[in-house]
Amino acid sequence: MHFFTCCALLLVVVTLPTCFVQAGPIKDQCMAAAGITAQDVANRHETDDPGHSVKCFFRCFLENIGIIADNQIIPGAFDRVLGHIVTAEAVERMEATCNIIKSETTYDESCEFAWQISECYEGVRLSDVKKGRRTRNHRG
Repeated sequence: MHFFTCCALLLVVVTLPTCFVQAGPIKDQCMAAAGITAQDVANRHETDDPGHSVKCFFRCFLENIGIIADNQIIPGAFDRVLGHIVTAEAVERMEATCNIIKSETTYDESCEFAWQISECYEGVRLSDVKKGRRTRNHRG
């Protein structure tokens, strides 16, 4: 279950396995661009505000995996990116809940927008993972 650990998407950066071959390099690239470490991402919930750099990491990451573009969620992106590992009900719930989040057009607002999206996507639960994916994810 390292996808969300690495991705935070959604993404629950600490709970699901990566389904993207490029997620690791994208995560690393975005951490370097934001000037943060994996520990900074892991510690994002230890305070009320994880800081601008962590939020901008999420902007970079979500843009590069195809979830957001031009300060908007790309229609159908959650399903396209995670639909093969989470249930249809989870996709519907995340799209209904998260797609209503809007952003202003400034760079600072785009980072805040990405942070809000990542927070919303963390609503994915282990029970949302499709059967057959859970057992493979539990292996050491």
